[in-house]
Amino acid sequence: MQEEVMPRLRWLVAVGLVLGATGLVGQTPAAAPPAAIPAGADGAKIFAITCAACHLANGVGTEGKIPPLAGSEWVNGSEEKLIRIVLQGLTGDVEVQGEVFNGAMPTWGGAFSDEQIASVLSFVRRSWGNKAPPVAAATVAKVRAATATRKLPWTVKELLRPGN
Repeated sequence: MQEEVMPRLRWLVAVGLVLGATGLVGQTPAAAPPAAIPAGADGAKIFAITCAACHLANGVGTEGKIPPLAGSEWVNGSEEKLIRIVLQGLTGDVEVQGEVFNGAMPTWGGAFSDEQIASVLSFVRRSWGNKAPPVAAATVAKVRAATATRKLPWTVKELLRPGN
């Protein structure tokens, strides 16, 4: 058991040091260090390295903890709301497929380029039975610019307001 816990503990300490040094204390850390993403990685690779730790490789999430991406009305709905969630994160209750989840989605805006976010979201929107259109990097750039001053994760209530 100690062999399993020690690498995680070392990684958590490293993340804590990085977050403290960058002023991101209080924000949810990423699931994997962005340095682990190879240059030019496609959406599937980015998902496998960063998202699958929580949402699982098959996109079904973790019952009662992490919402599924497969069949999610959030994934298949507004691409701009989905982009906001990836850029600044999400906190609080969110209902997906009739089940309420209360957790925190990490902020990824500072870790990934517009192209990388578009790639991973396009992958998610076309995987596990999802049939939503792909996301363009230009759309990510537009949403990033419109939300550039936002420092806190979104709540569902905020995302459901007109204009978001």
